[in-house]
Order: sequence, then structure tokens, then C-alpha cells
Amino acid sequence: MSPTVPAVDATFPDGAGGGWTAAARVVWLPTADEMAGIDRHAVASGASSERVLIETAGREVARQIQRRHSPGRAVALAGSGHNGADALVALRTLRTWGWDVVAIQCGSRAPEPDVTVGWELEWGDADALATTCRNADVILDGLLGTGARGAPRGRLSAIIEEVNALEVPIVAVDGPSGVDFTTGSVEGACVRAGLTVTLGWPKLGLLLHPARGYCGELVAVEIGFPPPHEPPGARAITGRWVASLLRGRAPDAHKGDAGYVTIVAGQEGMAGAAVLAGRAASRAGIGIVRIVSDPANRDIIQESLPDAVYVPWDSDDAVRESVSWADAIVLGPGLGRGDERRRLAESVLGARGEQPVLIDADGLSAWAADMDDLAARLRPYDVITPHPGELARLQGVELPAVQEDRLAVARSTAEALGCAVLLKGAPSLLAAVGELRVSTTGGKALAAGGTGDILSGASGAYLAAGYAAPDAVSVALFLTGAAAELSAHAIGHAASDVPDRIPDVRARVESLAAPADPAILFRATAPPV
Repeated sequence: MSPTVPAVDATFPDGAGGGWTAAARVVWLPTADEMAGIDRHAVASGASSERVLIETAGREVARQIQRRHSPGRAVALAGSGHNGADALVALRTLRTWGWDVVAIQCGSRAPEPDVTVGWELEWGDADALATTCRNADVILDGLLGTGARGAPRGRLSAIIEEVNALEVPIVAVDGPSGVDFTTGSVEGACVRAGLTVTLGWPKLGLLLHPARGYCGELVAVEIGFPPPHEPPGARAITGRWVASLLRGRAPDAHKGDAGYVTIVAGQEGMAGAAVLAGRAASRAGIGIVRIVSDPANRDIIQESLPDAVYVPWDSDDAVRESVSWADAIVLGPGLGRGDERRRLAESVLGARGEQPVLIDADGLSAWAADMDDLAARLRPYDVITPHPGELARLQGVELPAVQEDRLAVARSTAEALGCAVLLKGAPSLLAAVGELRVSTTGGKALAAGGTGDILSGASGAYLAAGYAAPDAVSVALFLTGAAAELSAHAIGHAASDVPDRIPDVRARVESLAAPADPAILFRATAPPV
């Protein structure tokens, strides 16, 4: 039975990775423990009751299924906890809408509380699960909830493997059973859902890999939680939030009002890094960009960036003047490595006044295994933007030490350096002292050489325009990621395609309409395969 296409925000193509369809301006990403606290506070404060939350959750799950499928046969796999109760409410609701429904008790006991409220549900045999589910049009995964830790054990593991082997669409209630809702890890059997309807705020782990790959389309629905009494430590970078951060221009604005940025980039043979960063800064709205680069790159840069000012980096006076002139400095794309580049990087930081600096790529490698010295040169309003390999070199560790727990590494590095840290990846993680922001655009579309240079240039433009470092990078992350997604195919586009799309994407962000479904707090389409 073919699912219908869900309505989405018409201002952006449905293939977008996420963050465009959201009713909320701020989308929190709680951990499992933080979500449990939000749940407890909702009940203790009198804002809602446990039963009302379950009823609303189940009905929203049913509504999302109904929007995508014609009425048919639905089977709910009900665990013993509230997740199982949510699934049964959804099943009961679908029955009232004309579905043929079957429930299977998969836990050691029936879910608490009893939510059948007089409805006679057909109960299937867990030992004949494959037979019961084979003819289903939809399977509801209500096995495990946010509190689950580690690999599913015993019979649950076998049930998950059986269900995954069937060619039946699976809808995960709150999250696929087997994922860690905080870290995104998958340690054993895990449900592969085509749709995940997560309840209240999207949980942090569901946006992280490998869990994100098990969620399919991810929809967070509003079920009546009050605003968090203690805001979670992470939030999603969404289009609606980025729109609130963007600044316009006065009718009588001039280029000085738009900001001046100096980009120190491009050793001989790496002029492209300087060009991409410069083009991105221009398209992001900078007033004037200066490119400080290897003298061998003069002709390439001046031909490729006629609106930029070229400065040779073999002139110490010219470098110092360019740094002191700028409102923000970008240091590192294609810089090259070695003692000479380290001296250049040190001179740039030494020549600045109070301007913020963004350090990327080889600018960070200049301080390989010397993070303490770099920390002494950085200020709270600066930002570094490494990919995992660059951060590993900076810290003097092997790459797995960064990749094992990207969340913890991003946060600890921000604390150690005392500035914002963007750890690039899928998704990118932006850590500042006391907060974490998670990218929602780009994904594999950013897996092309040069996209990091573009991000640095765009971020530098927003820094020069007066945005705080986390906000400058958040805006650049969303816009450049969305610009990359405009390609018809995520694989095969070039980084050079991205800068010219930034103004159009910004216009779309600024004109975001109210979402078609106001109950959807956040929506991300299924990751492409």
C-alpha cells in the first residue's frame, strides 16, 4: 500500500535534510535523562497528567500514520512501559479510523497504565510474531523507550531481528528500539524504522549516527509538555531559529556597515581554498574581503575574486595592516604546514586587537599537539572549526579518540580552549561553554573537498557583521548546508556550486511560512542511501 506524501513547508524542497519544517523557533534536543525530567515536571507541576500525555502521544502517532497510509492492517509491538502504552493508544485510535488492528504483548507484562478503556483489541501471539506481522501494512514499534540502555536482551533482541526481516513499513514510537536516545549509539539489535514519531522534543541521540540511520523520516510532535523548566543542554539549528538570528540592513547602509573580513589562506597550489572562502564571504554579505595569500596565487585570486583585495603574505607590514583593518579574521584554509606557517599564524593572532578570529584547517594544524599554547592565544569570542582529523592533530591523539564520543570531545575542547568549537561531521556539533548546537542541514552533501573553506568564509562574514561566534557559525552552517542540498543529487556536486546559492537560501529562510502541521515541532526527511 503506497504511502501518501506528507505536506511540508512549501518554501523548500522535500529532500532537505531537516530543520525547515518546525513550528517551534527553538527546538531543544534533550538527553534521555533530561527528557525524563521534562516529563516528571509536566506531571508534578499540574501542567498535564501521565495519562493525558500518553493519550495525546498515541493519538499523534496515529495521526502521522494516517497522513501517510491508507487504512489497512496495523500491528503494535507493545513493551511493558509507557512506550507500549503509547503504541496501544495509537492502535486503538487507528481502529476508530477504520483500521484492522492487532496488538502483541512483547514485554513481561501488559503496559501500564491500561489504555484499552473498554476497547476490545485483538491480541496476537508473540511466538508467532512473523506470521501475524507478515500481512500488516504498518508495524508500530513500542518495545523500548527513552530509558533503555545498552543492547536489547533476550526475546526482545529476537523480536527486533524478526521484524526487520519483514518487508513491512515500521513506525517507531518515540525512537527505534535499540538506539541510545542520548548518545546515538547502537550496541545490538535495533529496529529499522521508515518513520519515527518522537514525542515532545526530538531526543539528542536521534540526530546522531548511527541512530539517525535507523529512524527514517524523523518527526517530533507536540503532546502538551510545558516549556522546559531547566533548558536542555543542546538545541537544533533550524531554519526558523536562523531566521530570528539574521540581521537586515538599513536603507542607507554602506559597505562598512556590512563588515570587513580578512582571510589568511592558500599556500602555493592551494589558491582554491582562498577563492572558495572569499566567494562564500561575499555571498554571505560581507562589505569588503581581503585575501592574504601566497604571492604565487596573486593572479588566480584577482581573476577569480575581482571584488576582493589581494595582499601578499610575504609582507609583514601588509599582513599586520590587513589584520588590524578587519572586523574579523579567518585563518587557515589551505594555509599549509611547517614552521613558516606557524610563524605566520602566530603573527596574525599577535597583530589583532579585539577582533574575533576563526581558525580552521591548517591554521589549527600549526598548533599540532600544542593545544595549551593555542588556548593562551584565544579569546572567548573566537571559534575553531576542525574536522575530526584536525582536532586529533591539535590534541595530539589518534583519530578514534575523537570519534568515539564526539559530544564529549566537542564540549571538553570548548572548555579547554575557552571559545566556541565546531566539530564538523554528520551532524556537525557546535559547542560553547554551557551549550551545544547540532546542525540539521548538509549531511553527505557536504562530503566534498572545499565545503569547509566555504563554511569558514561565510562564518567570517557573519563574525565581521557583529554576530556572536556561536550565532555566526550557526547561521553559516544552516545556510551553506542547505545550499549544498539544493543539488539534485547529494553525490557529485562540487563545493564551488555552493557559494552562489547562499543568497537564495537566505531569502527562503527569511520568508519561512508557518508549517502545514503546527503540531510538528521538528521534521527531517529520511537520510538518503
